[in-house]
Amino acid sequence: MMDFLYDLCGKPFGWIMRLIYDWVDNYAFAILLFTIFTKLILFPISYKQQKNSARMQRVNPKMEKLRQKYKDDPKKMQEEQMKLYQEENVNPGASCLPMFLQFFILFGILDVVYKPLSYILKMKDSVISSAFEVVQKINPELAKQGPSLRRELTILTAHHSDASAFQSVLGDNLSAKISEFYDKFSLFGINLGEIPTWHPDTWNAAAIGLFMIPVLSGALQLALTIYMQISQKKRNPGAPNMGCMNVMLYAMPIFSVWFAFQVPAGVGFYWVCSSFFSLIQSIGLNCYFTPARIEKICEQETKKNAKKYANGKKSFMQRMMDAQQGMDVQNQREKYAEETKDMSRSELNKYNQQVLKEARKRLAEKYGEDPEKAGTAGILHDITKYLSPQEQLNLCGKYGITISQGNTL
Repeated sequence: MMDFLYDLCGKPFGWIMRLIYDWVDNYAFAILLFTIFTKLILFPISYKQQKNSARMQRVNPKMEKLRQKYKDDPKKMQEEQMKLYQEENVNPGASCLPMFLQFFILFGILDVVYKPLSYILKMKDSVISSAFEVVQKINPELAKQGPSLRRELTILTAHHSDASAFQSVLGDNLSAKISEFYDKFSLFGINLGEIPTWHPDTWNAAAIGLFMIPVLSGALQLALTIYMQISQKKRNPGAPNMGCMNVMLYAMPIFSVWFAFQVPAGVGFYWVCSSFFSLIQSIGLNCYFTPARIEKICEQETKKNAKKYANGKKSFMQRMMDAQQGMDVQNQREKYAEETKDMSRSELNKYNQQVLKEARKRLAEKYGEDPEKAGTAGILHDITKYLSPQEQLNLCGKYGITISQGNTL
């Protein structure tokens, strides 16, 4: 399953990386440009996410009032929250897509860094398998690292140590290409195929450089997290302190450091570049989406949506509300069937009266009306619903019922 996922993500990104590498002729620089390319591709989604986040901060004070008002009625609070999201044109799940795409890209870059011979040098799998057999013969300890993803990286390392051993398998031309690529598969002398370690044998410049990649990755993630927290508090000081979310945000830097110590330095370098550009992008978008600009955008989109949904077309949030109501109705039907299956006729009549009474009460509360009057109105409706409007007016006149101005039958 994992191999399929790596191939699915790796092939399109491998093709892009090869194009960039052929242009710049350096693997580290290719990763940097690849990161910029992906950020540009994802920018419209990031822009929309940031705009939605700014709207959510604008909505938070209203949301807090709803929580206080309906703290004893979770179902009612959920309904009102959905209404508020619809009115403000806010999608609370909008941040999920960028996160999913980031992991998709991460799987892709993992596969590309682990398989430079396949994606960059376009070597056939049969040739790579033969080359790995050579590694097993000349360096069994190194070969133990390579049966899975690291196979091509072990070939690169072993070939750099003893290129002549691969002569019969690769030939002069391909062997020369691998030697040339190895020299470009680095960043300031750091082999991007090496995995950083906490305790290298020797603390030379290359070992320190490898060690600094995970450290920079965690530091940039921490800076991004702190900036987001400060920005949110500044925009909305009264927002509730979401403990679980804060734990998740501050766990990301720790995860980044741990992750960068488990994968080749090339992947860690991508993570560093991605975090850096994410921080710059967040600062820029945050400065752009001022409260005044958000108010203006909301006004424009309210007018736009009024025209868009004037013909009866439903918004995403409205469809969610309809789906939730449909589920509620189905659950109520199942509950009713289960509770009434063994009741006698008299018990069923009493039960139905109680259910109707509770339903009328909920409906009255929903529209801010008096429950007793709403119950009476419901009974009158059931009695007179087969009469024509004129006959209903005649009954109102007969019993002295006044129709308030603006109401019609």
